[in-house]
Amino acid sequence: MKLAGRRSRRKLRALSAETQEVARLYFQALDAASLKRGGRDLSMSINCHNYGKNEINDLFIAKIESAFRKLDLESRRIINNDFFFNNYKFWWVELYSTSTYYRLKRIAMCQFLNYLD
Repeated sequence: MKLAGRRSRRKLRALSAETQEVARLYFQALDAASLKRGGRDLSMSINCHNYGKNEINDLFIAKIESAFRKLDLESRRIINNDFFFNNYKFWWVELYSTSTYYRLKRIAMCQFLNYLD
């Protein structure tokens, strides 16, 4: 699987921080979307002149979920376990060698972030 784009050359920490921020904003949007109208606003850098606060949260959630659904099974597993539901730090030890895990993690993060663009 070949990586494309400017993200493939970035350091793993930078990719990880960017993906972690997307996960944080996702859960913040979920929380805000579940509140009644007039709840907390999620600050996002999209053109929102024609949308209400809850519509923006719904659009953001849908965009992240769409990007997640486009990933292959291995990438979904890594993104889900490392960034969205990271309950167990070394969940991957039984599945991958260390080098394979980090190679697949880089691919997963690049794909996920590229699908969000």
